[in-house]
Amino acid sequence: MLATLVAATVAAQGCGSSSQTETLASPSASKCTIQATTDVPSFSAAGGSGLVRIGANRDCQWTVKTDAAWLTIAQPTDGQGDGSVRFTVSANGSPAARTAGIAVNDQRLEISQAAKPCELTVSSNHESVDAAGGNLSITVRASADTCAWTASSSASWISIVSESSGRGNATVTLHVDAFTGPPRTGNVSIAGQNVQIDQGSGCSYAIGADTLNLDAAGGERQLPVTTSAGCAWTAQTQTAWITITGGAVGTGPGVVVFRVDGTDGPGRSGTLIVAGRTVTVTQSPGCSYTVSPASLSVPAPAATTAVQVGAAAGCAWTAASAVSWISIASGASGNGPGTVQVATAVNDGPARTATITIAGRSLSVTQAGGCSYIVAPTSQAVGGTGGTVVASVTAGAGCAWAASSNVDWITVAPTSGVGAGQATLTVTPDAAAPRTGSVTIAGRTVTINQASLCTWTFAPPSHELPSSGGTGNVLVFVTGACSWSAVPNVPWIQITAGGSATGPALLQFLVGANPGAARTGLIAIGGENYVVHQSGASDIR
Repeated sequence: MLATLVAATVAAQGCGSSSQTETLASPSASKCTIQATTDVPSFSAAGGSGLVRIGANRDCQWTVKTDAAWLTIAQPTDGQGDGSVRFTVSANGSPAARTAGIAVNDQRLEISQAAKPCELTVSSNHESVDAAGGNLSITVRASADTCAWTASSSASWISIVSESSGRGNATVTLHVDAFTGPPRTGNVSIAGQNVQIDQGSGCSYAIGADTLNLDAAGGERQLPVTTSAGCAWTAQTQTAWITITGGAVGTGPGVVVFRVDGTDGPGRSGTLIVAGRTVTVTQSPGCSYTVSPASLSVPAPAATTAVQVGAAAGCAWTAASAVSWISIASGASGNGPGTVQVATAVNDGPARTATITIAGRSLSVTQAGGCSYIVAPTSQAVGGTGGTVVASVTAGAGCAWAASSNVDWITVAPTSGVGAGQATLTVTPDAAAPRTGSVTIAGRTVTINQASLCTWTFAPPSHELPSSGGTGNVLVFVTGACSWSAVPNVPWIQITAGGSATGPALLQFLVGANPGAARTGLIAIGGENYVVHQSGASDIR
C-alpha cells in the first residue's frame, strides 16, 4: 500500500511567496517484519496475566488478536512500531489442559494452561465401631468425573468390600471383623486420605460376687476376676472405709484384695468398681450406748431435766415415755451423742415413780408429792371501761401459790397466797383496739379479753383503684382520744402518711400497678378493717 506524504516549505521573500511538494513511498512489506514474544507462555490452572512484547519499525502497524474466550487482550489491541500488550488467562475449572493462540498480525504465539488438579475428599476421616464389627460406608467426593482414586486397608481385620478403586464420586464399603480383645485402631487409605477406624473393646469380665456382707469387725476379702488374656481391668474403691490392698490393676485373669475397716457406728454400705462391675459391701452396725444419769429424782412442781446419751457418730437412738406425767420435751430421737430433755408435770398428789426408755435403756423417774391448784374463772370478758375480775384459788392447806400479770394493763392483788384464797385482777380502760392479756395464778393462766372504748368510721368507706394504681386518702374518725395504727394485710398497699394517731386523722396510702387479675386488700385501722379494691390489667377494655 502506498501513501503520499506532502511537505510544504514556505519562505517569505519580499511581498511574494513560493512552495515545493515532495512525494514519499510507504515502508515496504520487507521492512515491516514483526517480532512478537511473550514473557509467560504457560500458566497454572489458576490463570494469571502476561505481556506480549512487539518489535517493529516505527512506521509499521500491527494488531493483536486471540482465538479463545478464556484468553483476553487488554486495550488497545493495535499499535505502530515497538510496543507491548497485556493479556489475561482466566482460571481453568476443567481437569483437562488447554491451549490457545495470540496473533500479532500474521505471527501466532501459543499460550498453554494446565488442567485443574483433581480434588478428592472423603465423608469421614475417623470412624468407630464396637467389638461386634460390621460394615462402614465412606463417601468419596471428586471435583470431576475423570478424577481417579483407590482404596486400600493397612489392617488385616479391615477389608474393602466394594469400590477399591474408581473415578468421580462413589461410596467405599469397609468391613470390620468382630473380636474379643482389647480396643484396637487400624487405618484405611481412600482417595489419598487416611481414615482411622477405632474398634471398641471386645473384652468381657466376671467377678466372684456382686455383694458382700461383713460384720462390724470388718477384715480382708478377695474377689477373683475372670476375663480373656490381654484384657486390662482396674479396681477402685468408692468408699473411704474400704481399701484396695492388692490387684488394683490387672490384665487377664486375676484377684482383687481389699480391706474393710471395723466400725463402732451404724450399719453402712459402700462400693467397689472391679473390672467395670459394681460390688456392694454391707457392714453390720457396731453401735453401743450409755445413758447418764441412770435414774432421776424430780420435785413435785413441773420440771425439765437433761439426760445425756453417749453414742458414736451416726448411731441412731430414740427416747419415749409411756406415762402421762412424763414427756420428752426435746431429743425424742438423735444420732450420735445427744441430750434428752425429760419434762415432768406438776404432782398434786402423793410421790410417784415410772420408767421411760432412752437409747434402749430403762430410766427410773421418781417425783416427790406436791400440791394441786384450781383457779376459776380461766377466762373473762371485760368492757372497754375496765373493771375488776375476782379469781378464786382452790388449794390444799399449806400449798403456796403466786399471782402475776403478763401485761401492764392488768394488775393482780395479792401477788401470793397459801391455801385457798382469791386474787383480784384490775383492768384499766381500753382507749385503743380490743386486746387480750393474761395473768398467771398458782401456775394457771387466766385470760382477759377486753373490748375497746372506741369506734372507728372512715370516709370514704372503701377505695376503688384502677389497675395502674394510685394514692388513696382516708379520713379516720374515732370516738374519744383513742389511739390507733394502720397495718395493711397485703404487700401491694403501702402506708405513706398518717400510719398511726390518737383521735381523728388523715391516712394516706399508695397502691402499685396491678399486672394481674383484680384484687382486694385490707388495712387494719384500730378495731376495724378498711377495704381497698383494685382492678386487674385484664379488666381494661
